[in-house]
Amino acid sequence: GNIGTLIAAKLAINDNTQLYIHGRGIHAAKLAIDGITIAGIESLTVNPNQYHISLADVETNTVFDGVADVIFICSKAGDVAELLTLAKQLSHTKTNICVLSNGLGHLEAAIEEFGPHRVIPATTTHGAWRNEPGVIQWAGNGAVNIGRTNNSPTKEQLSELFDILEQSGLNPHWIDDGAKLIWSKVLLNIAINPIASITGRVNGDLLEPEMFETCVEVMLEGARVARLEGVKLDDDDQLIANLRLVIEQTQDNNCSMLQDIRNGRTTEIGFLNRMVVNKAEKYGLFTPLNQLLTRLIEDLTSY
Repeated sequence: GNIGTLIAAKLAINDNTQLYIHGRGIHAAKLAIDGITIAGIESLTVNPNQYHISLADVETNTVFDGVADVIFICSKAGDVAELLTLAKQLSHTKTNICVLSNGLGHLEAAIEEFGPHRVIPATTTHGAWRNEPGVIQWAGNGAVNIGRTNNSPTKEQLSELFDILEQSGLNPHWIDDGAKLIWSKVLLNIAINPIASITGRVNGDLLEPEMFETCVEVMLEGARVARLEGVKLDDDDQLIANLRLVIEQTQDNNCSMLQDIRNGRTTEIGFLNRMVVNKAEKYGLFTPLNQLLTRLIEDLTSY
């Protein structure tokens, strides 16, 4: 994906890393032949001899089995399960797994496969999009946020990884509460993505009073579910302020879900609003707005 390619490019030019990339389609083939081009915030060209790469359309080279120290999964949410299987093939007993894909359920799936002591809760606020295969526009200079849940690696245990991310210009931040970290990003996604997608508008249009009010209501439905799950979120006023800030910072962007719909791709609604609805049902909580948005997006993409 776009974020994965950005992270790969920044890691590839670090002399302290040996990088292996796995991808699919024309984009990955372009990376294998011509390398990676980054434009936007920073201009960067990475030659293909600076990393190893395998393509999903071709059998993975077993020479890389069991050699990865850290594995980043940066795919669309629907591909995470498949990539966790590949991660098992590439990992050894001390490999750390970091899933940066959007949505809920990935952390639990990774923990089930590898154990909590090897899984790193993380999100990223870097913004990237692709205008052609092999070329990534770095549109927003954010951070790689890494947190901790019960029995996951400590900051001290991840000090070498932090140093590498820092040296590579990826701006790592430590967040003590990993569950809050994951849910805070999910709440933003469930509020912004489906409404921008259904209306076909750029993010900034969601600041119109009526639309922003709807975004807030969707987010607060999700926040109630998170709190029932035991997540210690910020108070509602702070959540609303964060939502407004993110929309302002991304006001000219077409959200990823809208791009998926326009390009005939599967959306991540099943790991966002649909997951919120499913979790709410366990507590007997009705989340009508999230349920409606889920159905509308699913209907939009069913033809």
